[in-house]
Amino acid sequence: MDEISSGRELVDRFGVNVEKFKYIMVGPLIFFLILVLPVLGMEWQARGGLGILVWMALWWTSGHIAVAITALVPFVVTTFIPIAPVEELVTVFSHRIVFLISGSCAIGAAWQRWGLAKRVSLKILTVVGNSARKQIWVWFLLSTVLSSIIADTVTAAVFIPVAVTLLSYLGFESNSERWESPVATNILLAIAWGASIGSLPTPLGGGQNLLIYEFLSEAVGRDIYFYEWTLRMLPFTLVFIPIIGLYLTYILQPQDEKLPGSKEFYQEKLDELGGLSKGELFSGVIFLIAVLIAFTEPLYRSYLPNLDPAFVFFSLALLLFFIPTETEENVLSLKSISYFPITILIVWPSALALAKVLEHSGFIDIIGGYLTGFAEYNGLLTFLVFCGVIAVLTNISTNTASAALLVPVVIQLFVSQGLNPVPIVFALITAVNLSFAIASGNGCLAVSAGYGVNLKTMFKHGMIIAVIGWVISAGLAYFLNSTLPWWGVI
Repeated sequence: MDEISSGRELVDRFGVNVEKFKYIMVGPLIFFLILVLPVLGMEWQARGGLGILVWMALWWTSGHIAVAITALVPFVVTTFIPIAPVEELVTVFSHRIVFLISGSCAIGAAWQRWGLAKRVSLKILTVVGNSARKQIWVWFLLSTVLSSIIADTVTAAVFIPVAVTLLSYLGFESNSERWESPVATNILLAIAWGASIGSLPTPLGGGQNLLIYEFLSEAVGRDIYFYEWTLRMLPFTLVFIPIIGLYLTYILQPQDEKLPGSKEFYQEKLDELGGLSKGELFSGVIFLIAVLIAFTEPLYRSYLPNLDPAFVFFSLALLLFFIPTETEENVLSLKSISYFPITILIVWPSALALAKVLEHSGFIDIIGGYLTGFAEYNGLLTFLVFCGVIAVLTNISTNTASAALLVPVVIQLFVSQGLNPVPIVFALITAVNLSFAIASGNGCLAVSAGYGVNLKTMFKHGMIIAVIGWVISAGLAYFLNSTLPWWGVI
């Protein structure tokens, strides 16, 4: 464990694990080999797009280099090799969705800074008590609900430190102790997996959802209303909640345990927080206002066409910089912004840039040719094939990467054949969010890994849930598309 911790420290501090530098060089070496050697009869630009894809996938999954550095690969490569116009790639950093992510993550940072999430958690635990299974269910449901309205990574970043604090009170103080404890690992997995699957009901669930939201909006020719997304994705969440929750509490936790502590213990910790602070109050109210505006967009769009929910989140978050608290610090400040997951502002645009690279290079057209035979609604097989490909990719790279790599390919494939892409895209949203197995799969898993979750348990059982999720998501999408005429039409 010390060796693992040392390696992580190097990556966290400098972005590159210098002890593993020879393994890091495999990525760019393979890129150049793919670029210069004939592969499947592709032109050099398409080979370059494939090379960038492989390079990033290797770095994303290796754990030897920071995710943010990997995210910059498309911009660096296209600066020197004209695989795609770099001046077009850099425009992704000013995309409206970047403002939406910034706003929602900033509000989440305020929640974490002022302890609103901790207060909510402790309040619920005073009711639940010290049953291991009940606590797993509570953390799972909390993270599932919250991640539907703020980014999944932010949800994990808010709740996991709270859970770790409580686990420390209960005797699991170090990463190694939490690694060795099934209960501690199961609680951390409950938050990570809950945030992962809870992100389905709204585009706000994470960068991967916002990416697909943008791709689908472009395909249908207009911005999709949030409620349209929610109506189509809520059934998947309602199906997955009991399945994953029961898996956590009866497969991973076959015997219920009584943890140290009691309802009185949690109440004591809650009492120590005192009354609701201004920071908690204003960050909570601003958040609710932003969500309300996002979901009521159809009601005011004709009257206020310029009121974009993306900029509403950003503007309301900015307002928190000017609202004072009981201290000399405002609700948002440089101190509270330290809780902001800055990496997401690099990773999400990078995923969009990677999609542009694959499109400009011609690689998307080639992949589309291989999948053409499945691009027709000829039954359950169509959903199984496309959801399966995405589910595999999302568990060997990241959910954002899988969304960026294949969703545009699938949309273009269906549109080029005159087919409606909406049903398959909503099926793929679920498949993209089936990241359960490796720490690099999404921010939720990465945060839990940093706090000592048992990675062997995560991989073994994460893969099992991913397979179950693949079959369920494909089957449910096929059923909904077959029985509800409106489900696959926007």
